[in-house]
This record gives sequence, structure tokens and C-alpha cells, in this order.
Amino acid sequence: MQDFEDAPPPADALAESLRGFGYSAETAIADIIDNSITAQAKNVRVQVALAASAPFVSILDDGKGMDLESLRNAMRLGSQNPLIARAVTDLGRFGLGLKTASFSQARSLTLASKKRGGEINVRRWDLDFLAEAEGSWRLLTSAPDGTEKHLENLASQPSGTLVLWQKLDRVRPRLGGTRDGVKSQLLMEQIEHHLAMVFHRYLEGIRPRIRLFVNEASIKPWDPFLSNHAACQTSPDETISSGAAQIRVKGYVLPNKDMLDDENEYELAGGSEGWVTNQGFYIYRNDRLLVAGGWLGLGTTKPWVRDEAHKLARIRIDLPNSEDAAWQIDVKKSDASPPENVRTRLRDLALNIRQQARSVFVHRGEYGKRPAVADLARPWKAVRIADQSAYRIERSHPIASYVLTELDDDDRSIASFFKLLENTVPVEKIWIDTVEQGELPATPFSGESREQIRGLARNLLASLMHGGRLTENEARAKLRRLAPFDQYSDIIDEI
Repeated sequence: MQDFEDAPPPADALAESLRGFGYSAETAIADIIDNSITAQAKNVRVQVALAASAPFVSILDDGKGMDLESLRNAMRLGSQNPLIARAVTDLGRFGLGLKTASFSQARSLTLASKKRGGEINVRRWDLDFLAEAEGSWRLLTSAPDGTEKHLENLASQPSGTLVLWQKLDRVRPRLGGTRDGVKSQLLMEQIEHHLAMVFHRYLEGIRPRIRLFVNEASIKPWDPFLSNHAACQTSPDETISSGAAQIRVKGYVLPNKDMLDDENEYELAGGSEGWVTNQGFYIYRNDRLLVAGGWLGLGTTKPWVRDEAHKLARIRIDLPNSEDAAWQIDVKKSDASPPENVRTRLRDLALNIRQQARSVFVHRGEYGKRPAVADLARPWKAVRIADQSAYRIERSHPIASYVLTELDDDDRSIASFFKLLENTVPVEKIWIDTVEQGELPATPFSGESREQIRGLARNLLASLMHGGRLTENEARAKLRRLAPFDQYSDIIDEI
């Protein structure tokens, strides 16, 4: 047997170090709610009172509760070995979440719980008390003064658990707002949206598995995939084997802005972080969202970045909790990295969804309205010049060909004007309006009356038939294959 000596860390030093795990207020609260779900709670009530004389955050559930020994164990750091197999419905892993999440926001953590027919048991960590404990792990056995009302709320239930944060020195919104009222409102919005997103699969349906309340407001689910929208395009469900585990994957191409009812629906679907930020993979473990958006370092020649052209692409991944280590799920349950044995397949699936999303974005959702037309002729084409993107008029386009061959003069003025157009395409302005300003260019024929569109169609039909080049039936068929008239077959039928 080798010689050894115990080297326990000083309680105050380690507890203070655990405050730096990088939780925000909303991710910390979500981590506490995970424990409520594991405890089979049906209702969880979050109360945030920053303006009170003694500010606090409380999370009260009606789960099965804990006896004294279980409660003591829950307050221990690392109370659960992450290598030990867990129940398939368990949302925890390290046995650290309750403590790290709480310490990240507050200096005092009170845990109170009761089982059905049992009494209330209480334990409390106070970082200020630990600082005076000379490194000892001194777990307080009573709630602080002034918490009677919180304990009464727990006592009124048959069973449940109360998590109470006090001495709130780090509860604040992630961004924006300096005045107390603005900060408080922004924080509440961030908490509500985060919980609506992370637990949306628990909150969905006529009989949701759990109900969440924040300051008495009921949290409604936020579906990141708009899966019930008629214009949402999906890929088939696919199962990927990863060792003994089965990983389920499904791709979604969300509707373009033109396919949504109004600006409010568009903003809501984009989420609090916006459309560009929310594209990519959504990783779930036991229906709880872990990672919201991003491309997980996948790509072809280099990792993909979140950009405007692929903002409609979202991909759902469902993991069992047995894959935590393989996917490197962190303590905060907010970061993951796919193992090598599934990266290639995930990349191929993502590449396909990205291509579909880009097509819908570029063509403004028109492929969701009608099937794509074979050999569709567009007047513009993208080319590469000196390793840079440029845009040129497609000289083989039926109308461009007619204008150049039949109407151009000896001085080639029309061909020269085409050149001028090609070299003055306002690419930079379009980019600024689309990406930086969040605007989308008007759709084809926006602001045009039906009679104006009909008049243009007549003129183009005449051009195609000029000089007996095409019969009327041939010209009509050709016009149906000219963008954007592929979307206006009814008008072509009328002329």
C-alpha cells in the first residue's frame, strides 16, 4: 500500500472558485429546474424579487421531495459520480449543478425539502460564514431569519423542494440596461425566454409534463423549429449509432419572412438572440435543450460560421444521458462537442440542410409555394473574377439574347450598357441592407399591380415570338421558365 495523506481543499477558497463557472441568471435557474424535473415535479414556481428590502430568488417545486440524508447529500459538492450509470430520465450528471448554479448568483443558498407525510428539513451554505470557518466545510442547519414565508409556501404542499438564493451579488441581465427598473425588466425577459426555450418540449401539448411560472406568469413553450408551420420543411428522422447509443437527428428549414404572417411572428421565431445567432444544431438530452444554435465546429474546408444566408437552417439532435462523456457535456449543460465517430455523418446532414435553407433564403421561400421549375432561366448569374464574386447578365437568357441580337445598334450601345450595369451592381449596399440592417430586398413585382405584371408578361411574350422565332405555345412555355414568371402561371394563362 502506498503512503498518502489527505489534502482537502479549504472550503472558503473552493466555494469562491466555483462561482466562476460562467452561469448567467437564466442558465443557473434552468439548472435548478432540472432537479425539479428529476424529482417528478408537475409545477415549478420561480420568484425573483430584486427590489425587495432583502432581495431573493426562490425556486419552489411540488416534486417528491427529499429526506434529511438525501438533502445533506444534495448539498455536498460532487455528490454524484458522473461515471456511474443513471436513470434514463435523470437530467443531472456531476452532482455540482445545485451548488455551482447557486453560488454563481448568490452568497447564500438555502435548501429545504419535505417528502409526503414527512417534516421539512433545511440546510444552508453561506459563503460569508465559510470565510470565517478557517477552511472547514460548515453546513448550516437552519434557514436564515426572515424566510418564514418561503418555508410556509413549502409547508402548504404535500411534498416538494425549495431553493432560496439570498445575498444576491451577481444576479443581473447579460446585456443592456443600467437603471434598476430597466435591468430588472430585461432580466425577467431573459429568464422567461430561456426557460421557454430550454424546456419547451416539457411545456408543449394540452397536458404538459410540467408547468413553469416566473413571478406568477405562466411560461409558454418556444419551439425553435416552427414545426407546426405549414411552410416549414423537414428532413426524414435519422438514427445514428454511436457505440451502444442511438442518436436521433432531424433537420428543419424554417419559413422565410415572406411566409410568416407578420413582423411579430417573424421576431418571435427568431428568438431573443435573433435569426442568425439561432441557426445550427439544437442538442437535447432527455428532451431538455442543452445547446441552442451553432455549427459545433463542423464544416467542409473550414468550420462554418453563422451567417445570413443559412439563418433558416436548424437541426435537432436527441442524445441519451449515457452519451454525456462522449459529447463532453459540461457542468452548465450549455456546451457539447460531437465525438469523431458521428462528425462526418452530422456534417453531411448539415450540409444538405444548409443548402436547402440557402435556397429558400435566396429565392424568398418560393420553393415552398410551388415545385421548382426545371431549367429555370434567370437574368443574372454569379461568377468568380480574380478569386472574387461578381455578377453578370446571363447573355443566354432568352430576353437578353433577343435584345442583343435583334435590337442592338452597330455601336453596340445595349451591350455597353449591359457592361455598365454589371460593373455597378450595388453589392455593398445590398449587403449592408440585408445583413447589417436586417432588411430583405423587395420580392419580385412588389408594389406592382396585377395589370402591370400582366402588361410586362404580354411584352415579353411578344419579344419571344418576334420574327417567328417561337410559336405562341412555345413562347408561353418559355415564359413559364423565366424567373420570376415561374411563380405567375395564372397570369400567363390570362394573356
